[in-house]
Amino acid sequence: MMWYHQSGDIMNNDFVITSISRIIFVGKDEYKDPVLHFGSNLKYNELIYYLSGEAEIKFNGLSLKREKDSINFLPKGKTDEYIVFNREKSECIDIYFDTDVPVSDVAFVQKIQNNITVANLFKKAFSVWVAKNEGYYFECISLLYKIFAEMQKESYIPEKQYKAIKPAIDYIGENFLKNKITIAELTETCGISESYLNKLFIKKFGISPLKYIIQMKINYACDLLKSEEYSISQIAESCGYGNVYFFSRQFKEYVGISPTEFFKKYKSSK
Repeated sequence: MMWYHQSGDIMNNDFVITSISRIIFVGKDEYKDPVLHFGSNLKYNELIYYLSGEAEIKFNGLSLKREKDSINFLPKGKTDEYIVFNREKSECIDIYFDTDVPVSDVAFVQKIQNNITVANLFKKAFSVWVAKNEGYYFECISLLYKIFAEMQKESYIPEKQYKAIKPAIDYIGENFLKNKITIAELTETCGISESYLNKLFIKKFGISPLKYIIQMKINYACDLLKSEEYSISQIAESCGYGNVYFFSRQFKEYVGISPTEFFKKYKSSK
């Protein structure tokens, strides 16, 4: 049994995105059967980000494990086998697109470490696509390029460097819903300088610690919006924002649309 987890050398780095056909959100109740059989021909490449759930996919002789915070690439063309075995209900965003040369001749799954950034890029692409404001098509292509860039940036950093910022990563994970986490708190937790902390965060995640915190807050806000149980004000407060208007502005900056628009688009896509 073959388990492709990282794109590595099997992904071509010299392709041009020529078109996007559609971007969809698939909710947990979209497919109720535990085993799903799909068609024998894919008209477009698919890049799928899993927000939750777990499944195994049989695709042209390969076994691929889909799980939370993983990206699944499926190449367009004839498929001898495409079966999904759902271990638990999942949510995902699926981008259908085409390129001038193949991204890869085989399907693969890449587990994403910088999941906050990548999740928000997929969410923003979906939001921009369904809103269809002026310039949306080219913005979605730009976002897809950014997603591929993040996939390529999923690079190894030495264990010693990762251990140096691991206390800050854990501290953020436990406290990001506080009103404010300061750089001073993080440097004290790690026992390293502010410049070195920033350098290692950017090397590992592609963003500064402060932007990492904001993205965690926005990602959590998206999950609360999808639950349909809380008001915008309640969500802002839960995410550590004292001002709902500032929360809405920052949400729009990172996702592309306001919290209210996100909620409406999410409901309409179910």
